[in-house]
Amino acid sequence: MTLIPKLKQEYVEYYRHVPIQKYAALAIARDEDTVIRWKKSDKKFADAVKRAQAEWVRKKVLASKAEFALERLESEIFSKRSSSTSSYSDPFKDLTDEELNAFINRARTNVVTEKYVHA
Repeated sequence: MTLIPKLKQEYVEYYRHVPIQKYAALAIARDEDTVIRWKKSDKKFADAVKRAQAEWVRKKVLASKAEFALERLESEIFSKRSSSTSSYSDPFKDLTDEELNAFINRARTNVVTEKYVHA
């Protein structure tokens, strides 16, 4: 395996556990611009990154309590009504608003995609 395919594989593996482009790029000693170019020019790589991201989301959602996931994904419907204390910790507490919004949008997109791809 030549260097670039190996780096792409290492990137996807890292991204599967920490889906933050900046850190995954650092893990393979490349900058984000390189990763962006790879995604644009290599559909298989871009798809692998998306699958890794979807896998991460699935694991996080399954690991969290259902009501928490509903509050995050459908906040208009399932938002908290009171300030009662909770017995679970927020697994997304360290995400920035931008990362959390990206997570929600990807989750919604992946659910729709999965519905039609596997139909």
